[in-house]
Amino acid sequence: MTAARQPPRSLRWLILGAALALLIGVGLLPDVRAFLSTAFTALTSRDPAVTRAFVDGLGWAGPLALIAGFVLQAVLPVLPALVLTAVTARAYGPFEGFLIVYLGTLLGAAAGYWLGRALGNALIRTLVGERTRLKVHEFTERHGTQGVLMIRLMPILSADVMNLVAGAARMEFRPFMLATAAGALPVTALVVWLSESSERLLWGMVILSVVVAGVVAGRALIRRRRAARGLG
Repeated sequence: MTAARQPPRSLRWLILGAALALLIGVGLLPDVRAFLSTAFTALTSRDPAVTRAFVDGLGWAGPLALIAGFVLQAVLPVLPALVLTAVTARAYGPFEGFLIVYLGTLLGAAAGYWLGRALGNALIRTLVGERTRLKVHEFTERHGTQGVLMIRLMPILSADVMNLVAGAARMEFRPFMLATAAGALPVTALVVWLSESSERLLWGMVILSVVVAGVVAGRALIRRRRAARGLG
């Protein structure tokens, strides 16, 4: 079997650069720039009334725009998901914010899955390179939906590439979404709850990731010992 041809690194930078140039070009429009300035001021204000007034003025378009942002971030990770989560929690509070973030996460995972399934490995090589694609693909083949759940439960890791690879590897969609939903549920609640303090958020993410990694390592060690006893 011949090795898959890796797209040139310049192509990856060209795609990312074009996406960034598009965002900058839109941001230079006077109306867009004025809206973003108003939004930044309102969302970073220490007065909750200012933030709430801005959010109420958006009406139904606010949640839809944030959900669309999560979907776009999952397909083309330009803006970190944590930034969108913090903005959502700040604007809509812990309960409404949780629903928006969770729904956006699930829709983004589905979009990434079907994009990976439609375009295959070529897109993944272009975005993250052949080495990363092979590592994630090997992880997906070895662990299946348990691997999806594991990645989702470790918030210091990004699941965006996993979504694409799961689609390209033809993992069944329903088990993939069930594992995604189960893993994203506690992590979304934790991130939304701790998003007001960047220090607490960082520690919470690290602690949860370490606990999950410890459980996974412990299970692997137990399996090895049982296998060794069986051989003995």
